Amino acid sequence: MTTEGTLRILRIIHGALFAALLLYAVAIWTVPSTTPDKPPMTEVSALAGISVVLLAAGARVRRKNIESAFETLRSKPDDFVALQRWRKGAVLSAAMAEAVALFSVSLHFMGGSRLQVAGFWIAGAIAMLLWWPQRP
Repeated sequence: MTTEGTLRILRIIHGALFAALLLYAVAIWTVPSTTPDKPPMTEVSALAGISVVLLAAGARVRRKNIESAFETLRSKPDDFVALQRWRKGAVLSAAMAEAVALFSVSLHFMGGSRLQVAGFWIAGAIAMLLWWPQRP
């Protein structure tokens, strides 16, 4: 596996996850929530807290894996171990951002307000865009 091949694979994976994120928005917009009750604020707060932890963990995974991998890849572009660390960091952090956006779907079907739902979706989307795979 080469640096360019890894970058291509990571962009495909990231793009697929981002496309799913866009489909979440379509589902939220087109499928109405069937529950008339609003979710308790404790549940919304719990999802918000979990989201903060997920995004912080995603940033830490990126810092630990991707930054160290990039240092190695700048001097040895096809280092197998560094390419593995890069892939692991990129996929894990993207999955964590995706989970935050997925909370918006859950919250929508629990009867959350549009503002609550949008907050989770936007947070996940911003993380996905900021964490788009870049060349070392």
